[in-house]
Amino acid sequence: MRRAEKNATTRRLGPVGSENWHAMLDAAEEALLEKGVAALTAARVSERLGIKRRLVYYYFQTLDDLIVETFRRISVRELARIADAAASDKPLREIWDACIHTMHPRLITEFMALAHHIDGLRKEVTHFIEESRRLQIQTLSAAIARVPGLTGADPEVLAVLATSTALSLLRERELGVTEGHDEVLLLIENFLAAAEPQLAEQGQVVRT
Repeated sequence: MRRAEKNATTRRLGPVGSENWHAMLDAAEEALLEKGVAALTAARVSERLGIKRRLVYYYFQTLDDLIVETFRRISVRELARIADAAASDKPLREIWDACIHTMHPRLITEFMALAHHIDGLRKEVTHFIEESRRLQIQTLSAAIARVPGLTGADPEVLAVLATSTALSLLRERELGVTEGHDEVLLLIENFLAAAEPQLAEQGQVVRT
């Protein structure tokens, strides 16, 4: 686990969910997105907000706590999107849209790397992956059950493939690599057309 920075307080005093609390999480998220974990320090957060560094430790006991809360807030937001997608009238397309427009790939990379060193973050990341996959599998299972042509498809496999494919496309696109992307998206569109045929004629392909 990463060591707390100097001058960290021994207890959290600032109210969770307050305007200042959210502002600090916003600043932490922006720092991770722009410069990566090396740029995420209490000093950087305080500079962005124009406050004294000790105020950061008034709300978060350590920098690790700030990182964990930053991810937790993002995961709550993303899980809500997936749940809304699963409850829509075109759940598979909406879930794919949620996958392909999830949190920025750089943030995913940074949080996954940090999860190996911060116990609390590892638990939050694990919970997010398991819960999002549960929702995906539930939705895929329902689709497979109602469409004869999909009988025999494995919802667990499809859920993993959807998530990993979306992340791979996003990461490659960030690097300017798009070779093969159209073909993958067409394959996914064909599956969605079979799973939700009432929408096929609309040609709703979700592009990265």
